Amino acid sequence: MTPRVVLVGASGYGRRHLDELLVLQLQGEVALVGVVDVRPPDDLEALAGAPAFDTDLSVALEREAVDAVVVATPPHTHAALASLALRSGASLYLEKPPVPTVAELHQLSRLAQGRRFEIGFQQTPGVVRMVEAARTALGPVRRVTGYGALQRPDAYFRRSAWAGRRTLDGVAVGDGSLVNPLAHATHAALVVAARVSAGWMPKEIEVELGSVRDIEADDVAAFRVTSSTGPVVTAVGTTAADRVIEPGLLVEGERATLRIRLRDLAATLDGRPVAPGAHVPTLRAAVLDPRGQGDPWLSASAAESFVRVVEAAAGIPATTSLSRSGIAIDRDGDRWVTLPGIADAIDAVAASGRALSESGVPLTSHRIFPETRAAALYDESGVPTEGVRA
Repeated sequence: MTPRVVLVGASGYGRRHLDELLVLQLQGEVALVGVVDVRPPDDLEALAGAPAFDTDLSVALEREAVDAVVVATPPHTHAALASLALRSGASLYLEKPPVPTVAELHQLSRLAQGRRFEIGFQQTPGVVRMVEAARTALGPVRRVTGYGALQRPDAYFRRSAWAGRRTLDGVAVGDGSLVNPLAHATHAALVVAARVSAGWMPKEIEVELGSVRDIEADDVAAFRVTSSTGPVVTAVGTTAADRVIEPGLLVEGERATLRIRLRDLAATLDGRPVAPGAHVPTLRAAVLDPRGQGDPWLSASAAESFVRVVEAAAGIPATTSLSRSGIAIDRDGDRWVTLPGIADAIDAVAASGRALSESGVPLTSHRIFPETRAAALYDESGVPTEGVRA
């Protein structure tokens, strides 16, 4: 039977999912039976194979049986929509970042009850495979760093009510440079650490957050995460870059260093190009086989360390004195704010593992010691326990 799919959220990143699902529908591989959003896309009726539109997911789920739900809405809406989808019996593909608290992640895991439930960290499976291929050359891994320096205009933070917010109407949002636009780099670094060191779990999290804009969340951030065993994980990034650094991952072993560009999985080993990794079409796999086995690197177990870091950062105030150092530039009819020297500082963090505050950026460092989950998230070989075939 052709899988019946509902998409929740058809703007922003959700528009990419809508276009991909429509192509799959035209190929006869899925039936896109519903689109849910606060308002329909302007061109919905003109699209070939246009699905039914609703503003309420429960209405779409009651109309007919649904095999898979894809959620690509603002982060603070994820928990409620994902719960509704899973309670209906459908599988779930939840766009990143998943939810802002570990309690919500655990609740979704319980609701899934073994059904396919994946989180849209699309680059992570390919990254893990590249690290696996380089394990012998790398030797024991000492440090894993996710990084990136992006430029965003003020319009980026005006695009919706939740952008740049910690909370909205009393609901946790958890926006921030390393947990939303650079979430792939943060998640991949944490997953790689667990893959190369069985038993790896955040024991101490050092958080540095700052903002050059008048926003509640951060636009400059660094995390340093240590475990009782295995590599140190560093994540560092900004959306106020004075120079763009494409998001990437640096895996430092005792014998060699692997650098991966996340956009296309282009990589170098000790500066020498290696065969790029293969992109895994995660959404396609999820909707074509909604009752099948999910990718373990997209599971809730694989995302838990990421959510722990997000939750830890949510309680840390951003240093706002950076705003006095920012430079505003008018371009294309909008205002772009940059922090001079931030790209060089991010390069220094990636190269050395130092904190941003140790690299010349005047941020306050906060140390958090999160509680750890009793149940093992990974098996003895470092593979997430959820979604692994028996």
